Amino acid sequence: MQVINDIFTPTAEEIAQARAVVAAAEAGGGTVTTVDGRMRGTPFFNAARALVAEAELTS
Repeated sequence: MQVINDIFTPTAEEIAQARAVVAAAEAGGGTVTTVDGRMRGTPFFNAARALVAEAELTS
């Protein structure tokens, strides 16, 4: 069971990146923007918000 948790639990770096994407989405009004030189839009925003919400529930 621990192996499964280790594989599917997001790393601190992944959570930090998701938080950066969420912040960029909010700052950009939800329009397409760039984060660390990469274009990000609605699908990325939604995935990042879900990851951040999950991380907050489990911490």
